[in-house]
Amino acid sequence: MIRSRTIPLALSLVLAGTFACKGEEKPAEDTKKEAAKPEPLPEPEPEPVVPEMDLSGPTPPEVNAVFFAVDGALLPLACYDAGKKELRGGNECGSMVAEGTEIYMASSFGKKTLDKTGAGTKSSICADENALPTPQLDAGGAFDWSVWPKSLAPKTVQIDPKTWSDRGALLSEEEQAKVEAAIAKTSKAKGEFRSRQKASVDVDGDGKDEIFVSAVIAHPTDPDRNLFSGLYMAPGGNWDGLELLDRGKKDIDVVRLRGVVDLDGDGKRELWTGIIFEGGAGDRVMKLSDGKAEALGPWTCGA
Repeated sequence: MIRSRTIPLALSLVLAGTFACKGEEKPAEDTKKEAAKPEPLPEPEPEPVVPEMDLSGPTPPEVNAVFFAVDGALLPLACYDAGKKELRGGNECGSMVAEGTEIYMASSFGKKTLDKTGAGTKSSICADENALPTPQLDAGGAFDWSVWPKSLAPKTVQIDPKTWSDRGALLSEEEQAKVEAAIAKTSKAKGEFRSRQKASVDVDGDGKDEIFVSAVIAHPTDPDRNLFSGLYMAPGGNWDGLELLDRGKKDIDVVRLRGVVDLDGDGKRELWTGIIFEGGAGDRVMKLSDGKAEALGPWTCGA
């Protein structure tokens, strides 16, 4: 005989209450609402398509050419006369470029543009009076150099200004010894050797970079003066063949290489050099011939 089990009344009441509580649950009133999703960011505007600059056209020796430094206006440094087949320098080069002529301008930080020469001449920032105006320069545009015709631009190289920074001008012990030995051949100056620039660029078109070094012998008691300042070139990187290209005229001058340009189209580049001193600077172009450098014109800005 199977006996049925009875559940006590109190326990029955507890179970009944438990099952009643397991009915449909209602959401709590204080439940936080789901955070609103952020609006998607707008799609960026597409970069404008900049057309490739047209630098086509005839080049020297078929046509005349002028190289300018830029100092608030175009300062003519050197030019090539296709009729006479000769290089020359100075202010007379500016007369080759008529009003409204298209020119190319560039700077060391990658800015480049085409512009047109304005009417007449004007004073540059350093007060050279035979500079040429352009609309962009009159409006405050900042550039370092310019050429005419524009097709000469690909044959022009500007030296990175970092080459005359403290780090960029560092030489190895062996390189310094070579430069000091070269200085001793032309100067008896005794003092601290300081490298002011180290740069490399192929000048003669043989595929080997020439090395350029600007160095000074500092005055032993006056750090703002130099007993010697010069710009040297190691042809093809040959440190044993260092050649003195130019030297400072005053004890505050430092000479440096700013760029190279093949003005006459002979495959060998001329040197754009600069001289800096406290409170001023100047530029000129030099022609290389048999390892010697000949200035094509005077320093600009009265340097």
